Amino acid sequence: MEELKMYLKITPEAQAKLQSKIGETKVKVLLDFDDGVGAFSRVGTCTLASVFRILLVDPTVDSHDYDEKVDTDMGPFSIKGYSKMYMDENMTLELNDKTQMLRLKGANSGELTAAVNVERFEVGV
Repeated sequence: MEELKMYLKITPEAQAKLQSKIGETKVKVLLDFDDGVGAFSRVGTCTLASVFRILLVDPTVDSHDYDEKVDTDMGPFSIKGYSKMYMDENMTLELNDKTQMLRLKGANSGELTAAVNVERFEVGV
């Protein structure tokens, strides 16, 4: 069985917003399905819904749960391999003009997450 090749298109407006969060710091970018698995999960602490987030982590932080990559317009983002079942082969990360929040949409599924949070995790924080 051929492995599904996924791609995340990031609109120029979404790229600008994301780059403003990244700044000049060297980070590893994770497209996280927050389902309670992994050191970065917050499920149950502030929401009961499983949603996608973008996590900016220090490259030295253990992120072994993110064992696969999705190609994007900004380079590869790491994901939890099993979370692909909640994604589409072709997705788009765009900026919602009204809310100024990032929105993740699938070509087949429609809206996957209406407001994608961008969170930074530093070493020792």
